[in-house]
Amino acid sequence: MALLTSLLALNPEIEKYSSLNKNSIKVETLLYEEELIDLKSTYHFTGIEKNDKSDLLKIQIFHLFNSPDKTTRISSDVLSQCYLFIDNLYPSVIEQLDFDNVYSTPYGTVVFDWEKDVDNAFSLEIGAKELGYFIEVNGTDNKQVDSLNFQESKNELLKDLSSFLSA
Repeated sequence: MALLTSLLALNPEIEKYSSLNKNSIKVETLLYEEELIDLKSTYHFTGIEKNDKSDLLKIQIFHLFNSPDKTTRISSDVLSQCYLFIDNLYPSVIEQLDFDNVYSTPYGTVVFDWEKDVDNAFSLEIGAKELGYFIEVNGTDNKQVDSLNFQESKNELLKDLSSFLSA
């Protein structure tokens, strides 16, 4: 009987050995995965990854800055303001923007239009120092704001845009 129980019982040395090997494999895997995560975030923050829709939007606006056509060209101040605005947008807001609805005006400003349909639109115009926007809901003007400084009114603007898109 003693022989049978010793054969059926697990050897503590074998359990210890397998436990040590399992733990060391887990530790190596965790370290390896952490290194991968660090590399991804490093590439993301250094700007090497350029698949973002916001990056494509910035490229489109940069083309307006470099345009050979004087009627569509924007100044470096307008370009800077547009970049600042884009950097403050959530990716979900940019996803709802049709790139055909981003264009320059003869005044040298850039217009961003979010249109749900013909009667529902949020239109933002960015100039060198100020911006303005209006919200149209069901064919009537819901709100119109002129001559704002982006830094001072950023929260109000982004809240209005988010409310419009989520409604």
